[in-house]
Amino acid sequence: MPPKKESDFAEVLVDKLFLESFANEQSAYYATGTPTSPGAALDKFRSRLRWHIGHSLSPRQKQVIGYYLKGKKERQIAQILGVAQQVVNIYKQRAIKKLQKIMAS
Repeated sequence: MPPKKESDFAEVLVDKLFLESFANEQSAYYATGTPTSPGAALDKFRSRLRWHIGHSLSPRQKQVIGYYLKGKKERQIAQILGVAQQVVNIYKQRAIKKLQKIMAS
């Protein structure tokens, strides 16, 4: 396996709403047959997502996601936490996977 270059770990700019984009009309939280406005459904989803971020993630995953949602880049978060950028990326990816799995069930 060839050695990794720093460019292999370059950040991908992602909109802050990315974490809120897991839901769609086919999700388990979408109430079929109940007339709800899209705004109300999104508010309900955001509320559940906030709860799961606070209660379902490890403390370090919460830190990383919290900084990420405040607009920090992976490199900045890595400097704040005193870890490598790759470690921040791993925490972020695992947290997103965990939240996707929870929110989809």
